[in-house]
Amino acid sequence: MKIDRRISTAHQIYESLRRRIIDFTLEPGSTLVQKEIAEEFGVSLSPVRDATLRLETEGLIEIVPQSKTSVSLIDIQQARETHFLRLSVEIQVVRQLAQSITDKQLAVLRNWIEHQNVELKSHDVASFKLADNQFHEDVYGMADVGGLWQLIRTRRGHYDRVRGLYLTGHGKREIVIDEHQAIISALADGDPDAAEQAVRAHLGKGLQIIDQIRARNPDYFL
Repeated sequence: MKIDRRISTAHQIYESLRRRIIDFTLEPGSTLVQKEIAEEFGVSLSPVRDATLRLETEGLIEIVPQSKTSVSLIDIQQARETHFLRLSVEIQVVRQLAQSITDKQLAVLRNWIEHQNVELKSHDVASFKLADNQFHEDVYGMADVGGLWQLIRTRRGHYDRVRGLYLTGHGKREIVIDEHQAIISALADGDPDAAEQAVRAHLGKGLQIIDQIRARNPDYFL
């Protein structure tokens, strides 16, 4: 990966590693060798250490001094707590936005659904999930609480991996698109109650079937 010198090197390495962990390019339990990461990015060990320490803070990697650095196994309890937090916040976000959203903002959200349809047809799961996240990030921003999205992001690594495993199931990404459409329809109608129900339907399923997901991928979980 080529480093953009206009942006913090440590931040770019952090984002790249985090993305690989979330999409399972780096599987739970796999070992990270900081020297190899530095060579990949063509940098010194210093920004790699900074990036891995940040990932450790988020619970996505485990660092054993003088021993090894590895991708953490998925912590179901932390995933459940993050889900509770995100659902509680997002309900209030869409209820507020249902009373203030503009036609221009609705067009932005519909554009993300178009992106998801493209990624669905191309079978690009990673890009689909990025568009999914951007849809929700924009919803927070439109409600003038974008900082809450960033706050939740620092805790949601385990939750994102559970949801990522859910999205690999047959027909699940089509369901996500339909659920996004339902959220938009409720917002367009200015109906806070319908918007809340749409968010509950959208965010609830991944953790409801956590036992099934864990049974299919037992080595990924604590």
